[in-house]
Amino acid sequence: MKRTLSLLVLLPGAALAHSWYPYECCSDRDCFPMPVSDVRVTPAGYTLGDGTLVEYHEARPSPDDKFHICRRHDGKGPIIRMHRKPACFWAPIGAS
Repeated sequence: MKRTLSLLVLLPGAALAHSWYPYECCSDRDCFPMPVSDVRVTPAGYTLGDGTLVEYHEARPSPDDKFHICRRHDGKGPIIRMHRKPACFWAPIGAS
């Protein structure tokens, strides 16, 4: 009984963590906030700590004024990008 109760307590928090991320980007996983220290604003776009460039026109506006990203493979894979849609990367409006 204790195990079931623990799972029920954890599930609502997990749902809130992905409450606004589009299903196309993360399928309810693989999306997470990024520290501002991991993003450099450059003339070409947002350069991430691993050297990945997200051009300004590919970024989505962040609903909470923080950076967020969706990546496969425990956050170390490529940014998830759906065909003909912006990258699954959110930036605060006015961060360019």
